[in-house]
Amino acid sequence: MIKINKQIIMFNKGSEIKVDVIYRNRKNVTITVKPKNQVAIISPPGINIKNLEKLLKSKSDWILKKLEKYKDIDLNEEIIFEDGTKLYYLGDIYYLNIIKSTKCNSNVYISKNKIIIESNDLSQSNLKDILKKWYKSESEKIVIEKLQKLKNKSEIMNSLAPTCIKVKEQNKRWGSCTSKGNIYINSKISMARPKSIEYILVHEFSHLVHMNHSKEFYRFVGRIMPSYKDEEVWLKNNSYKLKL
Repeated sequence: MIKINKQIIMFNKGSEIKVDVIYRNRKNVTITVKPKNQVAIISPPGINIKNLEKLLKSKSDWILKKLEKYKDIDLNEEIIFEDGTKLYYLGDIYYLNIIKSTKCNSNVYISKNKIIIESNDLSQSNLKDILKKWYKSESEKIVIEKLQKLKNKSEIMNSLAPTCIKVKEQNKRWGSCTSKGNIYINSKISMARPKSIEYILVHEFSHLVHMNHSKEFYRFVGRIMPSYKDEEVWLKNNSYKLKL
């Protein structure tokens, strides 16, 4: 559970912004902006509220832009699976095409800019289940392919060996690494762009050495993937779209 220590009220251009103040054992101050007007400033213990307010004021335009971007997003909105529904695969947009089939087994494949489902059961629950299974299958293949590429490219990556690596459904994380060395990757990772998929894998494998998000951890990530910050930005800006 995240403990909110205080709340700061900001005013900018007639807008009131409520910012949660969260103190954690860390070295740097970060600001997070999420849909539904969720703004937080995460700070090391002991930093004066006045200093945090000054930092927020200096970043107020950026905060407002992020909130504006998220204002029309309903994270709880159910996707309706029909012809033309927008889906993502390897970071690109595809459009769903549903074909009624007389066969018992369903089939999913890509043709040009379409993800095509052939099935004799066109109920929403079945279409969602078909897509979940297809994305998981694609993700498993892509994770194997990307890991091989990363290991061939980086001696550091090649030296890292998890206890196990498994692709499974996860609601909020792209990946996780346990203290026992088990790595779990989100079954929807095939929705993300290729370089971001590589970053997620590098990130989780780096936790085999540093089980935190310290400067040392990110230095280690950077040794394997110098451009990792670009992928962090892409994932922050696009993760809310990559869902079923």
